[in-house]
Amino acid sequence: MPRITGFGRYAIPLACLCLSLPAAAQQDESKRVALIIGNASYSIRPLKNAVNDARLMDQALKTAGFKTTLIENATKDQMEEALGVFADKLGPDVVALFYYAGHAFQTSDENFLVPVTFQPANGIAQTKSRSVSVATMLFEQLKSSRAKIKIVILDACRVNPIVDSNSLTAGLAEPMNAGTETYIAFSTAPKKVAADNPDGKNSWFTEALAKMISQSGPSPDIDDVFLRVRKRVQTDTEGQQSPWSTSNLTKHFYFHQPLNEDAENDPTTWEKWVQDARQREQREDWPQAIELLNQVLRKKPGGALEEEARSRLAYLTARKDAQDRFEVLDFAKAADLYVQAFKLDAFSIDAAFQAVDSYLLTENLPQALSLLKAIRVRGTSDSIKRASAMLQELAAVYPEAGQELKADPPQPPALDEVFSAAHFGVPDWDAGQRHLQDAPVPLSRWVNELAEAAPPPVSPVPAAAHPVTVAAGTAVQAPPQAGQAPTEAASIADQIFHVEVLSQAGSREMDYDPVADKDPGTVSVNKSRTRGRGSKAKSGGTMEFGFLQFDGTAADAVVMVDGKQASPADRGRLQLPTGKYVIRSMQSGKVVQEQEVEIKSSRTTPIVLKR
Repeated sequence: MPRITGFGRYAIPLACLCLSLPAAAQQDESKRVALIIGNASYSIRPLKNAVNDARLMDQALKTAGFKTTLIENATKDQMEEALGVFADKLGPDVVALFYYAGHAFQTSDENFLVPVTFQPANGIAQTKSRSVSVATMLFEQLKSSRAKIKIVILDACRVNPIVDSNSLTAGLAEPMNAGTETYIAFSTAPKKVAADNPDGKNSWFTEALAKMISQSGPSPDIDDVFLRVRKRVQTDTEGQQSPWSTSNLTKHFYFHQPLNEDAENDPTTWEKWVQDARQREQREDWPQAIELLNQVLRKKPGGALEEEARSRLAYLTARKDAQDRFEVLDFAKAADLYVQAFKLDAFSIDAAFQAVDSYLLTENLPQALSLLKAIRVRGTSDSIKRASAMLQELAAVYPEAGQELKADPPQPPALDEVFSAAHFGVPDWDAGQRHLQDAPVPLSRWVNELAEAAPPPVSPVPAAAHPVTVAAGTAVQAPPQAGQAPTEAASIADQIFHVEVLSQAGSREMDYDPVADKDPGTVSVNKSRTRGRGSKAKSGGTMEFGFLQFDGTAADAVVMVDGKQASPADRGRLQLPTGKYVIRSMQSGKVVQEQEVEIKSSRTTPIVLKR
């Protein structure tokens, strides 16, 4: 298996690996239903982003398997009709989600959604009648639907449009009597107001939430999703807006199914995490890329994969920290961190340019010039042109920049430096070992399948050709003599590895018919021929049976029971009449290991055999 190489923008793919993950159970689309309403075209105080928010949420929820209905700029009648149709689709096995972006208000701790046709009213009673009650039209219908999980998301805490009413409180009220198994989220805390983000296309809350829902791959629990959304919005609004949520769910909900334990321990999953980290890095999503690499390191895969994850984690951390410092105008610290990232990846030209910008903002011209020189050595043609243009502008105030432009064109780095992370022709033994540990190659099964498809002729051989060393007194079937037809046991004796199960002498005789048996691995017993001290018969002649459980390398081997071939069913589990047996593991006609076991009624006797 080729070694996985660096994953910066200059990485050279050495091989294309098609990796498949154990698929998580996907929920049927009909089991996830969402109603999305976005109201923006109000005659009083219109909104800029509400319809955009609804469209963005519609796209995000579709990626999570929801069957969505999107309504824009709805009247009161349209909103109530849509809520009725929505409720009719819900049953006890459905996840129901309602999202609303637009104006809303509260009065007497009751929330109302405002249709686009709303006109100022004379008094609270008329104001309520012209709006849509969240408690009556939404919560009551959700409760009567008996949906498995109900999720209500209101990005509706914007400035109140009904400015002349002194009886209305800002923001929304904390909901009451929402019903069981309900998750409710507001774009900001109850009785607080959120801005419409006039400088953006979407509200801060919906933009962050849609991004979390749309992320490919397994997602965290819904509580963790809104925890991350809250942190993102608080950062974007400098603490002015803090999304709020409440829940009485008794089960976990995931927008995208999480990995199960088996998948998380699959080596191919770890490689998939590294690939996902590369994609996050290209989008400059540093926190998610860092988390993916930390997941890999927690599994301690060893070898090239762990080495790559560890080295790349340092680079990503430097990029994230540099960006954080730049955003708070700490340009000197940001420049040092960008340089640190550039040293960790000498071809991360974008980090070098950001370091140059940071140094120029602190008027540190020598350091900026040094980095521009490095870019001209290691950069692409476009980046060299950009660096030269910056040097030209810088030369007006810093003569050393002009001297750099007059110097001879810099020589590109040596080829072995460009491909320093590549190991051409060197197999990644660690990756191969991980795959074999997770999915051992059943060589004996392939040999056996070939033997069944085209059994090779068996020639008579002298006894000396099959030396067998066994315990004294144990009968071993002799090879066929010249002129005799080869027995089934003799044909199996040449197998690379097989297991022999022998009844102790005098205990019983068993007739095994591999064709007649309905259950693979079940030995049929002719009761009229079963005799001896090792068997226990119930009244009426019914035999008692137990099980022999093969573990280790014998789990997929060919098994011979008193000279008859059987294939263990149910992961190496073989049904046998009660009594004593001798078990041998055979390698090319030689006894590798031999044990004596006793099969007891209705019990499983484990045995581990070595090759």
